[in-house]
Amino acid sequence: MIRRIRHWPAELTFSFLMVASMLMFSAAFGLPIRLPGAQGAAFVGVHYVFPLIGVLVWGLCASLNGRRDLVPTFACALACYVTVLWVHFNLKLWAPLVNPTTYDALFWQTDQFARPLVDFSRWARTAMLPAIPHETNLYMLGFIGMFYASFCYFALRRPDKFRRLFLAALLIQGLGGLSYLMMPALGPFLYEPSVNPLAQQSQQHMLEVHQMLVARGASWLSDNGSDNLMTGLGAMPSLHTGCSFVFLWFAYRYGRILLLPFGLMFGFILVTAVADRWHYLIDLPAGILLAAFSIYLSGRLAGEKKGRETESVAESPDTSLAGIVAA
Repeated sequence: MIRRIRHWPAELTFSFLMVASMLMFSAAFGLPIRLPGAQGAAFVGVHYVFPLIGVLVWGLCASLNGRRDLVPTFACALACYVTVLWVHFNLKLWAPLVNPTTYDALFWQTDQFARPLVDFSRWARTAMLPAIPHETNLYMLGFIGMFYASFCYFALRRPDKFRRLFLAALLIQGLGGLSYLMMPALGPFLYEPSVNPLAQQSQQHMLEVHQMLVARGASWLSDNGSDNLMTGLGAMPSLHTGCSFVFLWFAYRYGRILLLPFGLMFGFILVTAVADRWHYLIDLPAGILLAAFSIYLSGRLAGEKKGRETESVAESPDTSLAGIVAA
């Protein structure tokens, strides 16, 4: 079995390892694994899965035009991403039961140490309100837009870099889910209110879910886990920051047409993450460091050599998705 796994493409191997990790934590702590309920499934679909479905549809169209080699790549990408997201949300929800220690007090002190940056973020977000009111939810929708634009652009214009982009996005989601277990924190909204009253409502609801989970444990998960799979609180690291940095980096390297809008959106996400009190300041560089590691690892797994720029990345028969699936 181990010998066979070694010949799997990196996407499948990483997805397998994430599922194995989830099963291990489930068995060790007696935690039920849950699929998302109807509302949660819609959330995951709109936010993360639909872009890949769109890419898969494009791949099917490409196959009709003689590019059938791309279809296995996109199809396998969709299956792997859905799997890793499922693991991610289960791990995030389990975090207070796997590691009950919280680091909010420590992270709050880092915010106080760099208080001018926090105050600047809150001032800047308030100054944007005439142009970007809270009701637009640009913090989430802008992030989704970066996701859609990145996957569609690279599928259409740079298919030679699509696999590396996908690997980086897959890695940061999976590793991010595991990182929530290392230094759990709920968020600075515990200490001061968000500048966004809509965010405050969401934070209060998620905090109530967290408190019920801590009070009742696995029994609560059995009864309510599916309906609340997306409500797990995890401040450290900021994956909105990390994932948007991944998209910004790929835009800078391989899709300059996306650079200006992505740069502006990345700056907005940084400001809003702090101003809305979803994240402590320290969560942001932590997310960027995780993104940088995911980008680096994606290059290694995709077979790209450091310092080498090519229009097409050669993949060996043993590691390419197309080669594995076709075989």
